[in-house]
Amino acid sequence: MPKLQVVTEEWVPYNYANEQGVIVGRATKKVREVLDAAGVEYEINLYPWARSMKLAKTQPNTMIYSIYRNADREKQFEWACPLMRPVRQYLFKLKSRTDIQVASIEDAKNYVISVVRGSVVHEFLVNQGFEAGVNLDITADPSASQKKLVAGRIDFLLTTEYTMYERLKLMGVDYSQVDPVIEVRNSSDRRACMAFHLDTDKTLINKVKRALADHNKMFVGP
Repeated sequence: MPKLQVVTEEWVPYNYANEQGVIVGRATKKVREVLDAAGVEYEINLYPWARSMKLAKTQPNTMIYSIYRNADREKQFEWACPLMRPVRQYLFKLKSRTDIQVASIEDAKNYVISVVRGSVVHEFLVNQGFEAGVNLDITADPSASQKKLVAGRIDFLLTTEYTMYERLKLMGVDYSQVDPVIEVRNSSDRRACMAFHLDTDKTLINKVKRALADHNKMFVGP
């Protein structure tokens, strides 16, 4: 069975590199447990999301996580789901920005939201009619968005409470400085998965799928 190339992005607290450069996180822990149980030889590397996606689409025997499964991506990969339960995503603003008033995602088009290039949030907002350079600030560095929000250079960030809390903690900023204004439900109903290049060894994929199913039966939670 071939060695599996595993790629991911920096998404605190699910997948990220710690101070020693080891890729850790809630999703990474489960991925390692599943792959170890499957008896798969693997190596995990962390790249910007767009590069990880390119590798997963172009190189056989490559797996990407944590990736949301949607209609646009369905036929691009072989899927193993769920890796994590759905997590709620919110539009966050600085609490001090009392000038910002929104009641819906449509209202947010009057402001600027920072997103990671090629992410499911980026795709979702583009499908909702948001445009780069108008109301979307696009970055390759996930940590840049929180920094821009705190500095007042953008108006909103669409992310999870977990991610916002952990990112701000790393920056030395208290979570009480931000407000989750509205839950973006259409962006919160998907489960994060593992996805394989279509030409990945089928025996390998089947072993991972069985190990994931067994893990999900044994444990409650992500």
